[in-house]
Formats: sequence, structure tokens, C-alpha cells
Amino acid sequence: MNQKATASRFRHGLILLLALMLMFYVLVVSGYIGFSLRAEYEETLAQSERTTQDYARLLEEHTLRTLDASDLVVLRLLDRIDPNALSVQAVQESLWRQVRLIIAESPQTETLLVADAEGTVLLDARRHPARPANIAERDYFQALKTQTNETFVGKVIKDPDSGAYVFTVARRILDENARFRGVVAATIPNTYFQQFYRRLNLGANHGLGVYKLDGAILVREPLLKEEDINRSMAQNPIYTLHLPKSPIGTYRGKSAYDGIVRVVSYRKLDEPPLLVWVSIAENDALAAWQSRAQRLVALGLASLLVMGLISLLVLRGFRREQAAQAELTMLNASLTRSNSDLEQFAYIASHDLQEPLRMIASYAQLMERRYRGRLDPDADTFIGYIIEGAQRMRGMVRELLDYSRVDLNLRPSLKIEPEKALRQALDNLNALIGASGALIEVGPLPKTVLADFNQLVSLFQNLIGNGLKYQPPGNKPIIHIKGEDRETAWRFSIQDNGIGIEPQYFERIFLVFKRLHSRSAYPGDGIGLAHCKRIVERHGGRIWVQSVFGEGSTFHFELPKRSPPIPETLAAPE
Repeated sequence: MNQKATASRFRHGLILLLALMLMFYVLVVSGYIGFSLRAEYEETLAQSERTTQDYARLLEEHTLRTLDASDLVVLRLLDRIDPNALSVQAVQESLWRQVRLIIAESPQTETLLVADAEGTVLLDARRHPARPANIAERDYFQALKTQTNETFVGKVIKDPDSGAYVFTVARRILDENARFRGVVAATIPNTYFQQFYRRLNLGANHGLGVYKLDGAILVREPLLKEEDINRSMAQNPIYTLHLPKSPIGTYRGKSAYDGIVRVVSYRKLDEPPLLVWVSIAENDALAAWQSRAQRLVALGLASLLVMGLISLLVLRGFRREQAAQAELTMLNASLTRSNSDLEQFAYIASHDLQEPLRMIASYAQLMERRYRGRLDPDADTFIGYIIEGAQRMRGMVRELLDYSRVDLNLRPSLKIEPEKALRQALDNLNALIGASGALIEVGPLPKTVLADFNQLVSLFQNLIGNGLKYQPPGNKPIIHIKGEDRETAWRFSIQDNGIGIEPQYFERIFLVFKRLHSRSAYPGDGIGLAHCKRIVERHGGRIWVQSVFGEGSTFHFELPKRSPPIPETLAAPE
């Protein structure tokens, strides 16, 4: 019952431990993934902001360089014009040819126009003479006529000749009295900017362009609809929220133009007064991060699944081990009961067989004394067989009784002196030692060991007795006995110079009633070494043999320095 309660507590403890370990693992993995993804998310957005800021500076430089180049073309033409002689007749072919050369050196300029104070076009770099036209209603003409600006960037128009969208960089023509005499204008096609923007390769959902400060679109890439040309973006957050706070900035927000959430960087130009901006779609900026996040989350979930499966397998393995342990405990208990029953049976059988065998032997000896020579010779022989068999049987029963008593007589190990046990064994063998003329050599022995004194005496007596018995004819036995310290155990060795044992019999000799020789050659019942093995193992030790056939054997046994538990056995029957 206690074992079941202990096993149940252990099982519940293991389940709790596995659950805590799994929770801890979940917290660690999810925390690591969350922290890593958050840090990488912020770094990715910061990098996208730095990228848009770099491109905004690039757009600012490109826009200023383009406008300055076109303005320089306008100034070069102004130097060749007489403000007091502006008429169609005054514009000679030679001037037109000079303008064509100037245009050829300015790839960003579509054409150059010269108009008088009424807006009449006097010169068009694309043809001579100029096609009749009037630009008095154009925003740049009105601004230069009524304001003091030296340079003006006009809104986007559709060029009537090329059909392309262009915007204008214009300067006023003044006479020596600073009176307005007309304008010189250079047109720049939107495609010049768009081609440059496309080469930047900012992604599928990029956005960039140049706006006027009133919100009018000059250039935008991409342009969703043609009618968006000159569309006012004055309500865009860039104008309503950010530009009033700072002329340079970066923000994240939903575009009023296409509804895409973007990372936007902008820069305000003072002269001319324009706004350049660059944006990257937040989804494009986070695409690599999202892919890595999916992989990390998938990896985390997979690792959690693996940990869960491992925990399940450990728990299942533990349950199987518990079931196997319970079954093994039952089998051990059954085996213990069977062994106890067998030991009790062997004890009772050997004990109860003593008396009938004694009677058989006694009456057979009585018959031998009374009827020897009075019956036929075969009868005398048969009676001899009966006496010999009964005596041998009594010896086997006696040894079997001793064998079965090993557990029954085993007491808790005490500190004993092995030298005294050896001396007792040698005293018991004194007659055999004297008859054989044996030489007994005793080496160093431990002062004390943990053992049962009587069983240690029996152990020494059996091993030394075998060394005396199993000798070649006429050989003088030499027995050497010693003990060694082997860290956790005391090792004893009994070496003889007898007939030796072949290697294939090293295990067999320790089995009950297993003999290697006939009784006529070497008397005995084949239980002595089995008895020795039982004694050693019941003390928690081990026994083995080393031998060279024809030269002798050495029997080793070890007794642990710590006392082993006493096995549960039946008490000796009364």
C-alpha cells in the first residue's frame, strides 16, 4: 500500500514537473520570439525610415539640379534677347538656331518659349517661325506679370505638340526701367523625373514625387489616373500635420492618395518653393520581417510540439515503467514466495528424510553383521550397495539441509575477524590436512569484515577442502590464502596446486549436484561450491574461479564493506 502511495505521489510529482517544465519552456520560447520579433520589427521600421530619408535627400538634389539646369537655359536665352525689340519680326532665325543649340545641351528641357507682355509666343525652340499661340492665361505668366518673383515653376500642362505632360520654369523679361516685357519659359517633361524615379527600384508599392507648396502635383510616381495631374493634395497629412511643424520629417500613415499605409520622408525646398517626398509601403518594408516572423513562430510552435510530444512520451514511458515495475514487483513477490516455499520444502524434506535414511542404513548394517556369509555371495554384495547408497544419500541430504539453511540461519552481518573463521575452518580440516601432508600458507587478511561467522567458516572450509581433495595422485597439496582491499569490498583468494578446471566448466561447477568427476575418483556430492556461492551472494558479494587445467585453481570471493540487507526468508520450521 505504501509503495502504491509512493508511486502515485511520484507520478503526480512527475506530471507537475513536466507541466512546469513545459510552461517554463513556453514562456522562454515565446518570450525570446516576442522580444526578437519586436526588436527586429522596430529595427526594420527604423531602417525603412533611414532609407526613405536617404532617398528624400537624393530627390531634393535631383530636383534642384534639374530645375537649376533648366533655369540656366532660361538665363542664357535672356542674355540674347533685347527687351525693347520684342516682336515676331525681331526674332531672327539666327537666334532660333542658338536656342536649338542650347536645348541640345539640356536633356531635361523639352522646349524654350519666348512671349511678349501680352502673352503672344514669339519664339518656340521646336519650330521657326513659332506657331501662333498665346500663354497669357498660364499660371506662370500671370505670376511673373503681377508678382516680383524672378523665377516661377508653373503647374503641369499637356503639351499641345507632343501630348506629354510638362511643367514650366520661367523668368520675366524686364527693360532698363524694370518694366515687364514678357517671359522666357523652359518646359520639363514629367517623364524625365519618372524615368529617374523608376531606376531607384523602391519596390512594388513605392511612392515619390514633387508637389507645389499649395498641394498641386507636379510629378508623382506612380500616377494612378491621368486626371490626377494638378490634383490638390493640400488635405494630405503631410501638409496639414507635418509640414507646419518641420520642413524636414519622416512619419508613418495612411496615404490619402491610394489608401496604402506608408513610411514617408519629405523635404521642403525654399527656392523654388516645392516639396519632395519618398514613401515605402509598410508591408513592403516589413516583408522580410514578416517572413522571418512566420518562420520563427512556426519553429517555436514546432519546438513546443516536440517538447509536448517528448513530455507525453516521457510520461507514457514512466507509466509503462510503472506498470512493468508493478508487474515485476508482483513477480518478485511470487518468486520470493516460491523460493521460500522451495527452501521450506527442501529444509523439511532433508530434515524429515534423515530419520528413514538412518533407519535404512542401520538395518542394512544389522543385516550385514547378522547374515554375512550365511546367504549367497550376491546377497552380501547387495547389502553392501544398500549400505553405501544409504550413507551417500544421508550425506547428500545433510548437505542439502545445510544448503537450505543458508538463508534461514543468516543473521545480520557483524564485524568479525576472518582470521578466526579461517583458523576454525583449518581446525575442522586438521585430519585431512595431516593425512595429505598439505602446506597451508596464509597471507595478509583484513582485520575485520561484515559477515556471519559460521557461514564464513563453512565457506573457507569448503574451498580449502576442495583444494586438498582435487589433487593428482601422489601430489602434495599447497594452499595459499590471502585477502585484499578492493575499495568497496574485501577480496579473498584461495589458491591450490590441484588438477585445475577447464574454462568451459567455470560456471557449471557452481550449480547444485553438478560434478566433473566420478565419485570413485573424487568423492563428494557436487553441492559444496553451490553452497559457497549461496553464502557469498547472500552476503551481497560474488564468487568466481581462475584456473589452468593441470596446474591448479584460484577461487576468489568478495564481501562488501557495507552490510547488505537481510533477504526476507521463512523461519526454520520447528
